[in-house]
Amino acid sequence: MATIRTENERDLVVEADLSDLQSFIDEAMRDLDHYKDEIAVIYDKMPKFDYIYFCFYAYSTYRLLEATFDFDTSHVGHIRVVAPDEFFYAFYGMIATLHAQISVDETRKPDVS
Repeated sequence: MATIRTENERDLVVEADLSDLQSFIDEAMRDLDHYKDEIAVIYDKMPKFDYIYFCFYAYSTYRLLEATFDFDTSHVGHIRVVAPDEFFYAFYGMIATLHAQISVDETRKPDVS
């Protein structure tokens, strides 16, 4: 499980590795509708930051991190995820898969108009 620590009074550091990805998948699948907007933003923005430099806090895309690792961001100004590069690429792969699933689900919803 990831290690969460405060670096100073405004910075939270999440130290994660590949073994933490299953927790992300489990949390996202628990309430995919709740995370769909966040997943869409990560899917769109993360490649523009070469994946490993993506800032979850800047785009308000930390709710999935927060729920997965059970921490509270209300008293911090910045979140830094420290992980091997492979983690970020695998995380993005997971996000891309979830984004595709959401897109399929959205196209299957009946028109209620």
